[in-house]
Amino acid sequence: MFKVTNAKLSLALSPIVICMALPSYAAEADQTSMEHIEVFYKRSSVTSEITENTEKLVTMPGAMGDPLRAVFSLPGVVAAGGSMSEPAVRGSSPSDNIFEVDFMPAGYIFHDFGSSIFNRHIIQDFQLYSAGYGTGYSNATGAVFDVTLRNPKYQPITTTLDFTMFNAGIFVEGQATDNTAFYFSARKSTLPLFFSKGEELEDDDGKPSGVTINEAPDDHDYQGKWLWDINNNNTLTFNFTGAEDSAAAGFNERAQLAQKTPEFQGDAVYIREFNSQNLLWDHYNKRFHLRVAVGALDHSGRLEYGKRASLSNGFFEQESEKQFTYKAQLNYRINKQHRLITDMAYFDNETTYSYDSFQYLCTELDPDCDIKKGERITGKQKFGVDSGFIGLTHVWQIGDKWQTELGGQWQHNKYTDESFVSPRLAINYYVSDQSTISAKLGRYNRMQDIDHIAPDVGNPNLKSQTANHATLGFSQQLDNEWSWSLEGYYKTMTNLPLAIDVHAQDAHLLYSNQVEGQAYGLDLLINKNKTDNWYGWISLSYAKSERTDTRHHITKDYYADTPVVFNAVLQYEINELWQGGFNFTARSGQAYTPIVGVRENPDFDNRFLPVYGDAFSERHDLYHRLDIRFERKTEVFGLDGKLILELMNAYGQKNVSSIDLDYDRVKSVNDLYIEEEEDDFEIRPSIGFSVTF
Repeated sequence: MFKVTNAKLSLALSPIVICMALPSYAAEADQTSMEHIEVFYKRSSVTSEITENTEKLVTMPGAMGDPLRAVFSLPGVVAAGGSMSEPAVRGSSPSDNIFEVDFMPAGYIFHDFGSSIFNRHIIQDFQLYSAGYGTGYSNATGAVFDVTLRNPKYQPITTTLDFTMFNAGIFVEGQATDNTAFYFSARKSTLPLFFSKGEELEDDDGKPSGVTINEAPDDHDYQGKWLWDINNNNTLTFNFTGAEDSAAAGFNERAQLAQKTPEFQGDAVYIREFNSQNLLWDHYNKRFHLRVAVGALDHSGRLEYGKRASLSNGFFEQESEKQFTYKAQLNYRINKQHRLITDMAYFDNETTYSYDSFQYLCTELDPDCDIKKGERITGKQKFGVDSGFIGLTHVWQIGDKWQTELGGQWQHNKYTDESFVSPRLAINYYVSDQSTISAKLGRYNRMQDIDHIAPDVGNPNLKSQTANHATLGFSQQLDNEWSWSLEGYYKTMTNLPLAIDVHAQDAHLLYSNQVEGQAYGLDLLINKNKTDNWYGWISLSYAKSERTDTRHHITKDYYADTPVVFNAVLQYEINELWQGGFNFTARSGQAYTPIVGVRENPDFDNRFLPVYGDAFSERHDLYHRLDIRFERKTEVFGLDGKLILELMNAYGQKNVSSIDLDYDRVKSVNDLYIEEEEDDFEIRPSIGFSVTF
């Protein structure tokens, strides 16, 4: 329920927003003719520089210097429901993904209005595990987004200021003592500068939209890391991360959202935020690497709506969680052929769910949650949703040609009182020094969303979702830094939730485990690392994702199903000062449900609702877009600077992401007028500047 109605305010406002580093060396000659080289380095230095692959994502056109937004240019990744949506990976739901930052869970990693929560200066590496990942991750059936923040550099303290049209930030980094270093990043959205409080927005035709800005869409984030190199074998790291997204608007009777859902008429406020703190100890040894971590996460979200004089209190929904995480990993090398990896974690989670709202019985199978409104409900519930897992993996190097990773994971969910034993297997066959065939198999599970299993608003007896992953791929390194890979995948999903029809005999259960799914596809990636002053990649994906309602024996396309996705990225170093490039994206139009008629709103006179045809039976037109980016190194008062010029959706393509009734024109059940919602601005330029001192 909470996730469904959160989307209403975001959608209503969306049209108005938009390898290893080398150690340092010191050399000197002695009195003889022999040169003596003395090497000084800290173990943490190997993770103090951004990797080459991450650097590519930082400079990718259209990502605005945000490597995580650039993930949508990778094979198998689509924005589910629009360009500002969270990623759906290889046919799974965005809710099936998990996010980890520096070995620990994160509240969220994408802001609501377009960017990730991370400063581009601090991401050392980013790994997307699309399917078939190992035993170190739990409570996920989709993809794993694993972000590694680089360690602080041992250098004089420097400050970098960044300014773009959409955010401003400060980054401070340097050495504190001989064995400690730190950095701190803080960023703030500049969107509030573009709007005035009390301003009424206009629709696409230049007419008043009925939406008034009370507080402009806004976000901010911060990250910090403090590193202590205790000795050659031990490091201690303390890091902290936080983010907040908010917006407030007033909806009068002319607003589309209020015409469709009159309960939303009035003032609405949306805010979500999280703060986390983690302490990590790393011990290095010739035979093993031990990592132990403890962390605290405070995550909350609140939506208030329908505040007006005739209904002073309005409605609200709020979910908050406090979690303490205890985690450890031991990577032990037995000998040259054998290695054991042990992962264990316990998540002590207390979630509070409070609401005074309407019951929306809805899942991803339903084309429009707004029309599935039930009775008004009020309550406050607190849950202990603790979970834990133990994973063990044996890595075996079988001669020069074969490598296997055989493992298993045991996981327990306290709230549902379920335990799972999940096998995982990965096999690599090295055809040659340049070519590899790989295969992966695994079983995965995750607990249902809390609003589907909470008493009164859900079914506490729902089983957890499960999935099976299978992949088979081939990769090859070519001359002149070229490479290519081809991977096929197949996923099956069981125990997905179904919203039970209100007229069914078991309607009191609200939800059941009567949905299954399958997804399969093929991902091709052709990549060129930087040589001859340029680099780039081309990706092409074919995919199919379906869901089956086993109660009614109906199979339909998944709402995020996108059969064909093509991406081409090129970056060229023009000279010592200038570099530039482009990113072209084309993909099949996503599935949508056609509106075939109009009916009266049973709760409000002279109000109307859409009548839908077969769910997700039609598709929007082909989506395509070109983004261009140029960078120029410069100096300001003797300080190093950088000028960034970007042009997103360069030729102004109109890409449709959703449809609804045109409620301004619908005056009776005989008036079928459809309004299309565009996914992007027609053309969006951006100017950015950074300076370091």
